[in-house]
Amino acid sequence: MKPPVRTYTKVQKQGSVGRSIDVTGFRDYHELRSAIACMFGLQGKLEHPGSSDWKLVYVDYENDVLLVGDDPWEEFINCVRCIRILSPSEVQQMSENGMHVLNDCIQAA
Repeated sequence: MKPPVRTYTKVQKQGSVGRSIDVTGFRDYHELRSAIACMFGLQGKLEHPGSSDWKLVYVDYENDVLLVGDDPWEEFINCVRCIRILSPSEVQQMSENGMHVLNDCIQAA
């Protein structure tokens, strides 16, 4: 059985208060990235994933961690549980030490 669609999704960033957003209120990934960037004061760092060391990842209902933008939009809004903003140092730490950086996001979802 497929879990119900959650429209409000937690967005977390280390050192900041987490926020909840309604992912169904956005038309696409660009709108979502722009809104999250504004919420956390990261304008220009999240909107164009290839031009920044900051990354947006999400946890789905199977506890898989994926980059925001990897799946078709409709699939994403039906399976996202939690979004995490990763700083350049967290991205490097994750590549060196694995996914434990995301444990709080997975547990909160």
